Amino acid sequence: MTESLTWVKESGQLSSVRNMELVGAAEIRVMLGGISKQRVYVITSHRNFPEPVADLVQGKVWLRSDVQKWIKEHRPEMAGD
Repeated sequence: MTESLTWVKESGQLSSVRNMELVGAAEIRVMLGGISKQRVYVITSHRNFPEPVADLVQGKVWLRSDVQKWIKEHRPEMAGD
């Protein structure tokens, strides 16, 4: 059986992490109520948004927990708690 690993950039080096929940722009759009692609780009580019853990050919990815924390702090009406 082959183990599934996710690779992330830490301190300029790639590291493997198991069982990491990642989200991209499409998932963040849904988490923020279906905002536009342009709006999610503006939000994720802002300096107070969490840093992505990887920048892939298909786009940047973030830890779901970091994005959820940001939503709770900056868009509490969307947090769903």
